[in-house]
Amino acid sequence: MKRSELYGLVWKTPLRHLGPQLGLSDVGLSKLCRRYNIPVPPVGFWTRHAAGKPSLPTPLPPADVDAVIRLPEEGMTAARSADTTRFQQVRQTFSRAKDGIAVSPIEIPTSLDNCHPLVARTARFFQSIEREEQKRARDRERAAAQGRPFFGGITGHHMSMGRYITDEGCLRITATTANIDWILRFHEALLRGLIEGGCQIVASGKGSRNTVEIRRAGGSICLNFAEQAEKIIKPPRKGVLYEPAEYRALDAYKLKLERDWSTIARQWSGTREQMEKRLPEITQALIAFPEAEALRSKLVAEEAAMRAKARQEADLARRIAAAAEEARAKRREARASQLPRALAVGEALGDYHRVLDMLSRLEVIAGDKSEDEALHTWIALVRGSLKDPVHGLADALRAEGAEPDRPLWWPE
Repeated sequence: MKRSELYGLVWKTPLRHLGPQLGLSDVGLSKLCRRYNIPVPPVGFWTRHAAGKPSLPTPLPPADVDAVIRLPEEGMTAARSADTTRFQQVRQTFSRAKDGIAVSPIEIPTSLDNCHPLVARTARFFQSIEREEQKRARDRERAAAQGRPFFGGITGHHMSMGRYITDEGCLRITATTANIDWILRFHEALLRGLIEGGCQIVASGKGSRNTVEIRRAGGSICLNFAEQAEKIIKPPRKGVLYEPAEYRALDAYKLKLERDWSTIARQWSGTREQMEKRLPEITQALIAFPEAEALRSKLVAEEAAMRAKARQEADLARRIAAAAEEARAKRREARASQLPRALAVGEALGDYHRVLDMLSRLEVIAGDKSEDEALHTWIALVRGSLKDPVHGLADALRAEGAEPDRPLWWPE
């Protein structure tokens, strides 16, 4: 609607009532009015109005153009409402599940003895990297002693900002080797708490796209842990054409729950001390999340099915409407063609009578002489071929009326 039209509505109906009518909240409608410089009733305006003491509305500031304001479409409003309802249901389910979970005190182990298979495999992954880094350090020293450049070597592992990304079959961790011992012990404590809470830990995926799923109560959520790092800024050295970038591990970590590769359900971040303190809270939330995620997936699937059904019904309605319009068009065309049909029969009837008149006159001319035999033969041939067009029309109309369905030209 236009800016002037919205201004008129705003001063006739309170925002809390007008907003839902336009697919907005009262706050959203107030923001929209501020954006287009539309004054809204001040606090107490409607109270004074109800008491019979109305105030004059604030004049609409002039503008060069009466701008057209786009309001949410009905479908978008319904979708937003459905998303809000679904979010509330999932949040309530998560809260109930979390409140019903009692987590025993969790202590981070001092070693990785008898650790979870996923932790053990991840430890072996980083041990191979440490051996690779030690070999690279020796090669660097040897190159320096011989006075030749060292280009850092090539690693076969996936990396991001100096951090290694674990391979398939491991915990999904992005980290350097500097603090990997604590990171693995933190995960060992976390996995123990999750398993005690009835969760199943499953590693899947391939290469650097591996995933670690926490499954419980028919739902699953993916676990992703990352150590933060920063690049070490070094002044350029004279005569050195290339120097590999170096990164420094920070005492900052981030644990994320992911629904897929682009959606983060929840995350925790902090230092080592902060993450250890929050471990019971994190464990409790991770145990509860799969149940809420199962409900979310169910609601999303149900809503998708409902939308698909609505689309099918709308498509069917469009096809029915199109078929009905096509039938009406055919009826209009059939009715419109009856007058030309009648005129054609009328013209044919005139020709029919003219031919009959001509044949009658020819019969008068033809005599009993032998040379007139050709005239009589031709007259008989033509007269036998003549058909009254009115009788032909009558037969056609009877045939059309005898069909199971009425003729298209039949009045409705």
